[in-house]
Amino acid sequence: MGRTRKTFDEAMSPTLAAQLYAGIFALLDTALFVRIGSSGAFRIHGMVPAWWNDVFGPTQVNDVECTGSRGLFLREFLHSIDDRRTDFTGCVIHSGPWTEYDDRGVLFHFEAAVLKLESRQALLVRRLGSDFEQFRTTLQKARDKALRHEQAVSSFVRDQSRLATQLSRSEEARDDLVNLLEALGLATALVDRHGQLSFLSGEAVRMLNTSLNVLGRKWDELLPCAKREREAVRARLRRPRGGPALTIALQTTPQKWLDLTVYAHPRHKDKRILMFQDSTEMHDLRRLLDDRGRFHDLVGDCPSMMEVYRSVRDVARVDSTVLIEGETGTGKELIARAIHFSSARKQGPFIAANCAGLTDSLLNSQLFGHKRGSFTGALSDQPGLFESADGGTVFLDEIGDIPANVQASLLRVLQEKEITRVGEAKPKKVNVRVIAATHHNLSEDVVRGSFRADLLYRIRVARIHLPPLRERRDDIPLLAGAFLGQVRSTMGKAVDRIEPDALKLLLAYSWPGNVRELKSAIEFAAIGCRGQKIGSGDLPPEIRRPPSAGPIDAWVPFGSMDERSRFVRALTHAGGNRAEAARLLGVSRATFYRRLTDLGIDNSSPN
Repeated sequence: MGRTRKTFDEAMSPTLAAQLYAGIFALLDTALFVRIGSSGAFRIHGMVPAWWNDVFGPTQVNDVECTGSRGLFLREFLHSIDDRRTDFTGCVIHSGPWTEYDDRGVLFHFEAAVLKLESRQALLVRRLGSDFEQFRTTLQKARDKALRHEQAVSSFVRDQSRLATQLSRSEEARDDLVNLLEALGLATALVDRHGQLSFLSGEAVRMLNTSLNVLGRKWDELLPCAKREREAVRARLRRPRGGPALTIALQTTPQKWLDLTVYAHPRHKDKRILMFQDSTEMHDLRRLLDDRGRFHDLVGDCPSMMEVYRSVRDVARVDSTVLIEGETGTGKELIARAIHFSSARKQGPFIAANCAGLTDSLLNSQLFGHKRGSFTGALSDQPGLFESADGGTVFLDEIGDIPANVQASLLRVLQEKEITRVGEAKPKKVNVRVIAATHHNLSEDVVRGSFRADLLYRIRVARIHLPPLRERRDDIPLLAGAFLGQVRSTMGKAVDRIEPDALKLLLAYSWPGNVRELKSAIEFAAIGCRGQKIGSGDLPPEIRRPPSAGPIDAWVPFGSMDERSRFVRALTHAGGNRAEAARLLGVSRATFYRRLTDLGIDNSSPN
């Protein structure tokens, strides 16, 4: 207990202590020199910083030697110390800041100080940070003036005082600018030529939920976004032009949307000014507005679609068969899916079949399955759609095109809830709900004998009629916006708006292909669009220049025509071209030919 504890300095050898202190000065980016003798030169103490030789040249015998045009300021400072060595009244004499260029032309800022430690003197040469870069012009003028006139110590002191005043005014101007940005609530940042952040306003710090610790780091660490958006920002940084802001979605939780504008720095051509505006609220509002007009995958908020949504909710509560009527392209399968996923069967499968695209034998096999060897190519037992959909829903699209023999089998499924595979005699019970759709007038088909009346009454327990797009034009902007959002996500194109003149054309067109045609038109326009807005010139030609003879408006009465009149009108409009007439009606060529025969229409016109 009587032993005294040595201090840290006493515990180390003088050599180790000197090495430790020299290492500390190196970490602080400071060169340490000690004067040898009362009139000797300053000699390096410890490690020489990496920048010393690049800026001041190699030391000679560890002495401070600055040859040529370099180190003039430092030499003058040391000479001034030597000149007034006898009246060295203070402990520390500061040189004030000055600048030097290295061999590569890179600018450095320094400050020196001489310390009097008892009978010895120490010289500290410290490399200053990047804060002095903005004062380079003022400092350069001061140094050039000092070199030209070789002023005495008193003149140097006056210049130093003047420089301090200028620095103070510059700092005051900078503070005024920052306060102005804060008062205006502007979120701004400065990026240097290396893409590193050198300034961030307080509003930007708050908006981006970050701190000033990001200064000196890359801008993309501040703005985490998708690769496509990062490339767009890099392109704007290379060629800033103001103009429309870039909209970027930050990959944060919760997600934030920013409108970013990039400007060139007015004084430094390699710097960029970034201005941010938070547009999250606008995007959230747009999303809410979009959701208001959505029901499952359906889009629209006009009165007729609101009635459709109510009907979907009503029929989803029961397990009855549903018939969905409407023209081709109105979205009948979407209605069927909405019914299924709103019903108690939503955990079961939903299987769709297009009855118009299959032959009689294939349709029977696809719907009800087949036994191995029941026909050529039946290599194994195969369940049909009804078996596969057990516990769920089967959607039969274009049920009006089902052949007569398949209609009988389908009627048994609806009546007895059982199916019989092709090649088998024993029926199997199935638990499925049937939703059918057609663009035909099935009542007229019953009168002509092409559709069974008892089957019609079985499938038409509940019915939903989908209006054509020309009868719900108020939904066109909403639908177009929804399709444009799908295009952005699938194509990766930054097209986010439709110009008023283009929207006017969309509203004026009659849409014989209904919603399906509108979706195709938006995709067509987005592919050819060169900017962020779809213009009238980007739309398909039939929408930009509707035909003057036989206008599309002539198709408006189709919904009120009987089927034979529709087919005759389509053939007339297509000039006898059956393939074009089938396209206008939205049916396959095979179905078109079969219905021509059923309706007794002359089928001898050339293609």
